[in-house]
Amino acid sequence: MDIIQYINENAILLDNHLEQRLIFPEAPTRLMEALRYGVIGGGKKIRASLCLATGEAYGIKREDLLSLAGGIEMIHSFSLVHDDLPEMDNDDYRRGKYSLHKAFGGAMGILAGDALLVEGFRFFLSDSQFCKMVNNTKLIRILKVLLDALSVEGMVGGQVLDIDLEGTDADEDQIMDIYRMKTARFIQAPILCGAIVGSANKKELNDLERFGLLTGQCFQIKDDLLDVTQPSGVLGKTAGKDIEQKKATLVGIYGMNETQKIMESLFREAEAVLKQTSRSFSLLREIAHFIITRHH
Repeated sequence: MDIIQYINENAILLDNHLEQRLIFPEAPTRLMEALRYGVIGGGKKIRASLCLATGEAYGIKREDLLSLAGGIEMIHSFSLVHDDLPEMDNDDYRRGKYSLHKAFGGAMGILAGDALLVEGFRFFLSDSQFCKMVNNTKLIRILKVLLDALSVEGMVGGQVLDIDLEGTDADEDQIMDIYRMKTARFIQAPILCGAIVGSANKKELNDLERFGLLTGQCFQIKDDLLDVTQPSGVLGKTAGKDIEQKKATLVGIYGMNETQKIMESLFREAEAVLKQTSRSFSLLREIAHFIITRHH
């Protein structure tokens, strides 16, 4: 199957699943409108595809992982909603439409982001069939992977570094710390979650952990390249923000050509990790290649 078709199919499956399940009659209507606005429709839902593709390598059906993948996308959407706030990246657009705080107001931007985080975990924890399939031991491991990726040593810490290093002479090591913590840890997490559900052995988990980190670094580098090469209409968000906000990026240090070479080298390393495994992870390899060749 063509990998773009695979990713698009997964996004449609996820949106349909979210539409069916994100119904809370006792919740405030405006909050639910904002929550659904923040996660349903738009976006490639790459993290969901990474989770589903990993599970498929272990014979897990896509429909059996939709609650986990959906929860992961809700958690990811929380990070985007908060990232767009005026106090952070201050972006009025996301996924080709108004950012949530522009559509619903600043207070709702904060609260809907909070809700996406909490309900993201509840999304798969409240699915009794999923919980029965994975058992409590695997469920705790999944929770640990996700919480570690979001922690002060993961996404939250990376966001702080991203802000603190604006306008500084940050070096490559500092920038790679931002990439690893802010982005790569939550690219890695859905892969590990899919592997845990599939009962991966220790070596496979170690290989996938390395692959996920490398792929996540590629993802952020590609984002930085796109920020300076693509217009806002293609990106679905405001282009040129990194230069405007004096973000610490590899593009800022090395320029576009050298940064492209670094990304391609990381991809080759990620590809080599998968080649040494005894199991076929062809879909993961194709998604990683899509990540470094995409146009938005």
